Amino acid sequence: MSIQSRKPLIIVGLVAALSAPLAFAQTASPTATQDPAAASPATADTAAPQKKSWADVDVDKNGSLSKNEASTVPALSKVFEQADADADGALTADEYKSYVAKAQGGSGNSGGKR
Repeated sequence: MSIQSRKPLIIVGLVAALSAPLAFAQTASPTATQDPAAASPATADTAAPQKKSWADVDVDKNGSLSKNEASTVPALSKVFEQADADADGALTADEYKSYVAKAQGGSGNSGGKR
């Protein structure tokens, strides 16, 4: 085999070697046969937690959060009992603001004037 007959083979091999990483870097998009709802929980576990507003968590829109509503936000469900000042099982926005202010007040003044 002469160098002239190997040239196309070398070029094809070089192109294949250089384009292989590009083929692996592409992501697959959902097809019509895949259920996008089924793929959603898997991505929710790997994604960063989304911030929710008080209105998002307050499903029944009564202005306060029940323990069940608070359970959708893991950090909030952990402190629900401490933040519910009157222990009535309903956490109001004012109760939560007071709890946060008290919790942050104990950690020192990190952003105040000197």
